[in-house]
Amino acid sequence: MKYEFNAEREYDIIAVGRACIDLNATEYNRPMEETMTFTKYVGGSPANIAIGSSKLGLKAGFIGKISDDQHGRFIEQYMRGVGIDTSNMVVDQEGHKTGLAFTEIKSPEECSILMYRQDVADLYLSPSEVNEEYIKQSKILLVSGTALSKSPSREAVLKAVSLAKKHDVKVVFELDYRPYSWNSLEELRCIAHWLPSRQISSSEHAMNTM
Repeated sequence: MKYEFNAEREYDIIAVGRACIDLNATEYNRPMEETMTFTKYVGGSPANIAIGSSKLGLKAGFIGKISDDQHGRFIEQYMRGVGIDTSNMVVDQEGHKTGLAFTEIKSPEECSILMYRQDVADLYLSPSEVNEEYIKQSKILLVSGTALSKSPSREAVLKAVSLAKKHDVKVVFELDYRPYSWNSLEELRCIAHWLPSRQISSSEHAMNTM
């Protein structure tokens, strides 16, 4: 299937949702208990897609909420530094913190991620913080499953998708399914069906194979 994009739009892609901190082990072939050094990166599926898009030469923007602390400032500064428009990244004013992810690399074939996602800032993006004028400037709006897992982020993303449809912005749904974020897989299926996106079909297939 071939999709046509409006060449007059300012942004190639705007991503909405999770931006967090990844702490990746620099010591391989050992469990987390024995790992002492990590390298810090910006994490979160939509943030990484925006970063990759910008590095590949596309004009990218981001909508999300970050913590009002050193981690939040690192995320915004890094993303802005690689060319992403961060004008619609909102700084949390209620004390919510940045999500953290630690990687464990036991061998080339065995690795795992330890996530800290309790009351994280990105899930407190509210519908009032989603800007219609910003979204209508993009060819693509990318949303991820994690941002739909809790309110008020869920309502903010659904508003963004509705605005994208209104202004003929193509919607891409990236599953980003993490079981601990949801009450059940059925809850994700129900919410995913609300998304007015033709691109959702591949994600439906992925959910049906879980």
